[in-house]
Amino acid sequence: MSKETKKTKSKAAPKAGETKKPVTKTAKQPAKKSAKLGKRYPAKQKAKVLAFVNAHNAKNGRGGAAAASRKFKISQITIGQWVKKAGAKTAASPASKKSAKRGRKPAVVKAVKGFAAKLRRLADVHDAITKMESELEALKSEYAKLKKNL
Repeated sequence: MSKETKKTKSKAAPKAGETKKPVTKTAKQPAKKSAKLGKRYPAKQKAKVLAFVNAHNAKNGRGGAAAASRKFKISQITIGQWVKKAGAKTAASPASKKSAKRGRKPAVVKAVKGFAAKLRRLADVHDAITKMESELEALKSEYAKLKKNL
């Protein structure tokens, strides 16, 4: 028999009385998803890193996250997230530094974009009004006392 004949015979239909064996494929187990969540850091270490970042930024103005990343071998992105979550203030912009040197307050940012930004600005203005109203009430009461003593 030639090679071609052998190939065709093996693929031929089963003979009478014979049943074709069902091909049983073993079901592959679904690959376990390795959910790499990254390294977890204890609260003490986070506090130590954040203290270092704040001290460095207070001394040098900026660069604390980069210095901490080099010192503690932690990603700058991770440190940045910790700083943001802790609510640490970032370095002032050059415009506000110049106005601070001149003894003026930095200009109020008027370019408000987006609904969330408008809401934030609305809340800020409301807080400023509340603060000034309480100062005004204190001044009014002091005025009334001084006037009464005359």
